[in-house]
Amino acid sequence: MTEDTPLGPLPDPDGDDELSPTARQLRDALAARAAGARPADRLEEIRMTSRSNRRRSRAWVAVAGAAAVVVVGGGGYALTQRDGGDVTTVAASTSPSPSASASSASPASPATSAASSAPEETPAPDGTSPAPRGTPRSTPAGSVATSAPAGAALPSGSATVPVYWLGGSSPKLFREYVRAGDAGADDATRALRAMLAGGPGDPDYTSPWSADPTATVTSTGGRLVVDLAASAAAGRAADATAAVQQLVYTVTAAAGSSDPVEIRVDGRPEPTLFGEAVARTVARAPQADVQAPAWITGVTPGSGSVTVTGVGTAFEGTLLYTITDASGAEVAREAVQAGANGTFDDFSFTAQVGPGTYTVAVVAPDESGGEGATPLADTKGFTVS
Repeated sequence: MTEDTPLGPLPDPDGDDELSPTARQLRDALAARAAGARPADRLEEIRMTSRSNRRRSRAWVAVAGAAAVVVVGGGGYALTQRDGGDVTTVAASTSPSPSASASSASPASPATSAASSAPEETPAPDGTSPAPRGTPRSTPAGSVATSAPAGAALPSGSATVPVYWLGGSSPKLFREYVRAGDAGADDATRALRAMLAGGPGDPDYTSPWSADPTATVTSTGGRLVVDLAASAAAGRAADATAAVQQLVYTVTAAAGSSDPVEIRVDGRPEPTLFGEAVARTVARAPQADVQAPAWITGVTPGSGSVTVTGVGTAFEGTLLYTITDASGAEVAREAVQAGANGTFDDFSFTAQVGPGTYTVAVVAPDESGGEGATPLADTKGFTVS
């Protein structure tokens, strides 16, 4: 109803206009009340109330789903960022309640899916560096922010730990998984000590650091604190900035954290490394700025074939691989898809080759028409019997 409807006095039921004073007052009061009533459209109000209820319902579902993902396979898990931005799950120190464990056992639950996608670190074949099985897909640096609570225990007990090395004339970071000692230490400390000790599996990789078996990593106040001896960073480095990023990437990858790194030398902040002053706290530089555009994580020779896996990024995601024999003759050349335009992602390919000794190289092709720097390739040797 969109127009006002006039309402007069209520009719006399008997038609004799002989109402008592009380009845007449009541009739007139009701008539006045009715005259002031204005009908309203409640449809929009009802719709708004319904939408609000649905939003509250969805919010509770989202909270419940997030809680379910935290409880996986009888143990607590925390979503972390490691290995150049890769998102993995790292076992936490707490255990779920019996009811939570029971609810996570359903094959269709989000928790089961999260557990099945978590990579397991396994040694790679002879001649290659150990690599994680089921390497997760990378994400752009900064897209996932993960931080361990202040003073939290760092992950420990991994069979292998990630260590970054330098390679190329303008040093870039390459990652290997290594079997590290110091079984009683946390993974970040083990990875740091392995990096300082040197000895990359690929002879093309280098490191300017020196051994320090007492170096440590702790988590406190929203940062990772590295304490090492002055002798570990003595002398000069070809690129001190790259060397510092090598340390930062190694420590944060092994810790499963994106926290900035505070570097102390013999317990003192504001360190000098390789003769250069370094900021007290250093964060990871963007992946595309410091990581090699492609590196090989595994080479598996088979019967008349070889399977190669790795991580990389290239224009429109297209890397190039070549395989050469012992004489240097090229026996295979193909494109392979990885991450695109600065976003790192996994790649894998299988090539058919006969018995013999070979070298496989993976590179991000030069898109500058020869005007840019020579593309940086990663190479690995292998033998097919």
